[in-house]
Amino acid sequence: MKKTITITISRQFGSNGREIGRKLAEYLDIGYYNKEIMEKIAKDMGVSSDFFNEDNQNEDGLYSISNRKLRSFGSIAELSVNSQVFERATDLICGIAQRESSVIVGRCADYVLKENPNVVSVFIHADKKFCLERALERNSMTEKEMQKYIEKTDRYRADFYEYHTGHKWADARNYDLSLNSAKLGFEKCVEEIRSYIKIRFE
Repeated sequence: MKKTITITISRQFGSNGREIGRKLAEYLDIGYYNKEIMEKIAKDMGVSSDFFNEDNQNEDGLYSISNRKLRSFGSIAELSVNSQVFERATDLICGIAQRESSVIVGRCADYVLKENPNVVSVFIHADKKFCLERALERNSMTEKEMQKYIEKTDRYRADFYEYHTGHKWADARNYDLSLNSAKLGFEKCVEEIRSYIKIRFE
């Protein structure tokens, strides 16, 4: 790949967006960043990486500090903590985009890099049945429990995105590509993104 290109992946839970991003990175032989970003922030802030689990977000999509033992936060307000986390994530994402071609999953990376002309933003979605079936393959829950978990996770992702960007998370107008993984399948989603990159940049 001649140019330094960043592919950002936003995805519904169970749509295989994370796997599509990883496979794309492997095919293009470029970096892949997902949990690595938050693990780096957790280390820098002196907290456990599980602080950034989606089940530790409140109804506004913000991380909750109420029940966590955080060595470095003290009495800092929850809003300040979340602002600090987002600023650090933004710095890391911008640094990655300047340094190397990569796939970055989540963290509002499409919005963070919106002024970068060499960014391809992708939203991966699928119908409820597909997402439920894929999620059940990887998690030990009943169908009812998993459905609630999917709804909760997607709601948190949407709230987080809207809070930090002012835009709707699942609005196709925010992305270059919006792909239905249930209809296209894993491999063809990867092919579609590759084709778009080739047409646009090569």
